[in-house]
Amino acid sequence: MIVIEHFGDIPPGTKCSAVFFDTERIRREKEFHAKLYSENGVHDLAILQAMVAANVPDEPYWLVSLKPGEGASGGVTRLHRVDDRTGKILADPA
Repeated sequence: MIVIEHFGDIPPGTKCSAVFFDTERIRREKEFHAKLYSENGVHDLAILQAMVAANVPDEPYWLVSLKPGEGASGGVTRLHRVDDRTGKILADPA
């Protein structure tokens, strides 16, 4: 998998799972974020749209989860977005 190749330091026993975000799922994710931000006091439409755009990619992608195996000390689950078209890891929203 692209994420494992990218990091190269994935210890044995790490569990990897992925969920594909197609156009419909991305639309629902954008609606969810817009509702969340508006419920938390963001009412300016331009700011709301910018916040959603900064956190939800427009193009289909894979959300990949890497979870340390049993007995791994100090390990945390890492989430990565991988562009479906290019196979490249998308930058995390700042």
